[in-house]
Amino acid sequence: MAGHGARDLLLEIGTEELPWGAVQDGRAQLRDGLLALLERERLAHGEIRIYSTPRRLAALVEDLAERQADYQEMVKGPRRAAAFDEEGNPTAAAEGFARARGVRVEDLEIRETDKGEFVFAVVREEGKETLDILPGLVEEVLRSFSFRKSMRWGEGEFRFARPVRWLVVLYGEEVVPVEFEGLRAGRTSRGHRFLSPGEVEVTVPRDYLDVLRRARVMADEEERRRAILGGMEEALSSRGLRAVPAAETLDEVVDLVEYPHVILGRFEERFLELPREVLETAMQEHQRYFPVEGEDGRLAPAFLVVHNGDPDREETIRRGHERVLRARLEDASFFYQEDLERTLEDRLPDLKSVVWQARLGSLYDKSQRLVELCGEICRSTHLPEETAEKARRAALLCKADLVTSMVVEFTSLQGIMGRIYALAAGEDAETAAAIEEHYLPRFAGDRLPETLPGVVLCLAEKVDNLCGCFGVGLVPSGSEDPYALRRQAVAILSVLAKAGLHLDFSALLAAAAGRFGFARPDVVAAEVSEFCRQRWRQALIGEGFDYDLVAAVLGLAPKDPYEARLRLEALQEARDRGLLQRAYTGFERCHNLSARAEAAELDVDLLVEEAERNLYSKLTWAQEPLRGYLDAGEYRAALEVLLDLAPDIDRFFDEIFVMGEDARLRDNRLALLKKVASLFLEFADFTQVVTEGER
Repeated sequence: MAGHGARDLLLEIGTEELPWGAVQDGRAQLRDGLLALLERERLAHGEIRIYSTPRRLAALVEDLAERQADYQEMVKGPRRAAAFDEEGNPTAAAEGFARARGVRVEDLEIRETDKGEFVFAVVREEGKETLDILPGLVEEVLRSFSFRKSMRWGEGEFRFARPVRWLVVLYGEEVVPVEFEGLRAGRTSRGHRFLSPGEVEVTVPRDYLDVLRRARVMADEEERRRAILGGMEEALSSRGLRAVPAAETLDEVVDLVEYPHVILGRFEERFLELPREVLETAMQEHQRYFPVEGEDGRLAPAFLVVHNGDPDREETIRRGHERVLRARLEDASFFYQEDLERTLEDRLPDLKSVVWQARLGSLYDKSQRLVELCGEICRSTHLPEETAEKARRAALLCKADLVTSMVVEFTSLQGIMGRIYALAAGEDAETAAAIEEHYLPRFAGDRLPETLPGVVLCLAEKVDNLCGCFGVGLVPSGSEDPYALRRQAVAILSVLAKAGLHLDFSALLAAAAGRFGFARPDVVAAEVSEFCRQRWRQALIGEGFDYDLVAAVLGLAPKDPYEARLRLEALQEARDRGLLQRAYTGFERCHNLSARAEAAELDVDLLVEEAERNLYSKLTWAQEPLRGYLDAGEYRAALEVLLDLAPDIDRFFDEIFVMGEDARLRDNRLALLKKVASLFLEFADFTQVVTEGER
């Protein structure tokens, strides 16, 4: 909203150095908080731009109206009969209502509603000046932040991620008179701590970015990101190298610096003998460096570091970072060589002393259960014995890398080092891959297992985790899910779908729960099954499937999750093509009429009308192909069989009066309709489907 009657608002919260997570959380909270409060206060505005560095969170609200919008509300009061007597005089109810709403009794209005005549008060409130509102609004914004870790300082009770040292609050050229926790807002910000120390003055909000740039601060995170990526390109382009910037590391580094500079460092080539994953982890996760690779895709003995210091001291900064990384890689090299002296199988006894969960035994116990569950899954899915053997072997070894020095030091390499050490010991390639893959997916959107042994072990791991945790009461609640059980439940369906595996999930849960020695393993299995069903429901709706179609197939999921998904895909496709509504209408009419009818045998000789004989004939014909297609997993073809019944159902209801006086004909027709409805229910629970207008 541009033009007369509006000014820009700048709010800058200056702090000690914020952790990068607090910067990211703070940006989102600042935007959401301002949006909500400006809407509540009826203050029209243009775009809200959020800026940040490790030392500040800032918001620029463009074209903020100089005055609140006027407010008018029609408030419903008592019935007319209660508010006024027979002579039209106001009663105590009318007077009390008017007084409560701040209006005169004579200003009350009588209006007709669908429930009769009621008294209404027109409540009007004139908008206030924005400058009068802003001090309280800014304080409310400041107190609204909630960080995972916060602190107090000085003698106050206010908490923030780090101490707040200054406030800038400008509305146009005016300083908004805000006093907060001993700070008085002004127009004075701060430059870069080292490159431009001291105060800088912001005259008007729209000068904010330029003022800070001159003070060696890039307050726009996207500007810093572009500067970093450009610096990487400049450092590498003439050397035939390219950066390998992990998205998470780049996001973090962007919020760790105010004025980024990129330096190319080097390390000794002998460290390239380490696995690539070890080198990348040592650089990215521990030091926030970026690996570099050559045109052949192989890692080069070099790295990129983004620093926040003086570019004139680049050589000193480079040497310092090279020393730090050399020490990290020396440690990693030592751990790697030491670990290779013992195979994963040699380490299995060590797992007996490592507790998985206090009430669920050791990692050794867990690996033994996984071996058995892998066998169970392979039998249920009719996988070849070769796959079962590889999966069981991987299950036996999959936790052994947790007691290696490398994984103790670099915990994110669990599974990855298991694969590497398994290959080094001569294990089969798919067995080694399964050791890594059984942890997948590690986060939403992560890759899924590629090998069949990996799929099997991945499923066994997640089912064992779910049954074990539920059995000892470690059930997710609210936002608490320390064992990531929600993610694992969703992953089960994703893994089965990607692998195309049909699995009796209920039987697998019963087998898994039974291996823990719980008093009521059947109850545990049932709780896990329902938990998974609810997570699958949310996940499928999140993928874009209609909620009613998800509900229609979800009852099949505990028996065969993958089959339930395939039937859902067929239903959704039919709806998207505009074919499902007619078939559903036919089912609904059959089901609603026959649902409460007493059970009766269908007598073919009592089908006296052509329309009912045609429907019976079509029903009889449809049963065999429908069941054949279902058995063959051809769910779209199976649904087409049901869709083909729609014309005959429509004709039946157009020509037949079901609820006639002849009880024998009536009961026989209801029996026919029940059989038609039952055929639909063999595909999905069509009672859960809703019509187009109801969704």
